[in-house]
Amino acid sequence: MIGFMPEIYPDELVYSWFCRCFVHSGYPTSKAFLGELLFNRHCNPSKEFVGHLNPEMEQEIRQIYPMEELVLEHTMFPQYARFIGPENKKNALHRLTNDFCDAHHLFSILPRDEGDQYLKYCPLCIVEDREIYGEAYWHRTHQIRNMPVCTKHKCRLENSGVPAKSSQSFILEPAEMALEERQARNDVIPLEWEFASYMEEIFQEPVDFEGSVPASAILYAGMEGTKYLKSTGKVRNTQLLADGMQGYFKEIHIKDIASIYQIQRTLSGQRTDFSIVTQIAFFLGIPAHGLLHPRLSKEQIQKSQDARCPKGDIPEDWNQYDEEMLPIFQQTAKGIYQGKLNGMGRPGRVTERLLCRAVGISPHRLGNMPKCRGALEKYEESYEENWARRLAWAYGKLKVEKEGKVYWSDLRRVSGVKRERAGKALPYLKGHAGRGMGEEITALVLEGKQPG
Repeated sequence: MIGFMPEIYPDELVYSWFCRCFVHSGYPTSKAFLGELLFNRHCNPSKEFVGHLNPEMEQEIRQIYPMEELVLEHTMFPQYARFIGPENKKNALHRLTNDFCDAHHLFSILPRDEGDQYLKYCPLCIVEDREIYGEAYWHRTHQIRNMPVCTKHKCRLENSGVPAKSSQSFILEPAEMALEERQARNDVIPLEWEFASYMEEIFQEPVDFEGSVPASAILYAGMEGTKYLKSTGKVRNTQLLADGMQGYFKEIHIKDIASIYQIQRTLSGQRTDFSIVTQIAFFLGIPAHGLLHPRLSKEQIQKSQDARCPKGDIPEDWNQYDEEMLPIFQQTAKGIYQGKLNGMGRPGRVTERLLCRAVGISPHRLGNMPKCRGALEKYEESYEENWARRLAWAYGKLKVEKEGKVYWSDLRRVSGVKRERAGKALPYLKGHAGRGMGEEITALVLEGKQPG
């Protein structure tokens, strides 16, 4: 059992807290500490969330901090949940605090831009943290997507050598050990600092679990009286808005600027990405308070839902559209294939219809999108091969959970593969389960086919 849990610092990531627990507890290796911390050896800690804790560790933490407090104030929950519907917010918080659900099952988490591949830090915060607390730590607000500036010190954030992706996290890397003091870059222009402060204010505001005004309606209201909305209020000039935003944010060194497709989907209510919503709102001059606490009537909300984009406002540059949508297709196809989008972890079968529905486009558009079609083809498989992957996944899961003999009834229940289908999947097992596990699964399947 982990014997020492230090106090969590202001604006500290839970991941950073676990890093410091590891250092102060005297464990010889990160692996040994993670063995005490996590549910099983197959779990990796989450960089942005809490991760799947073992029951003893969960109980120990709950005695120190309410789990909801940790999620709301020390994870990236506000970034992904800020603009989703109230019921989805409540469900996400419940599952993260009680089931330790993978956040990919709850939010749309897009691939990282090149500027967000590593954990970020402020050189002056390091000095300040060491003076006040005796050690540096990973700050939560520094990790906001597209955040370029430390708003407190008005200097540029620097990339560390620690990957931001949780999937790459096999060891805990404390900021105190990973970071060295360096000269701060103070070439931040006022507008760049204002946008960073705007994002931080919205991120830090307590999450509203009751408000039901869609972000698309708030943005629509912000467009009223501008050249981006026709005088009738029924047609949005999305192309004009996108062009204006591109030039505006390039001047303040924002790397991942919203594309016209992302803007269209956000204004139509199909997307609620924190970075896209805040870019549009800031560009339109919507105050942070107005974005967080809107006062719109039902009529105003309905007007936003009735608005549309003119046909001529929809670009015909299929190459650009294909390029823009490729990361979304890749992540979604991978999520379906690995079972991250079905809430169970069971490997899914990637089909054109399922993938297009998840992404939100019509299947006939793929004929003009060879790169996105390639992402689909990469994960396409027969029913038999998918059944084999599900059997291998279920068997591996059961071997860990049961720590003993696995029966056919268990394998059938967890995999969802019926007896008559399992036999057809056997030729594909070797490629997904290995020889030893494949033979064990084959024995169970053949045994299951016997009468009684």
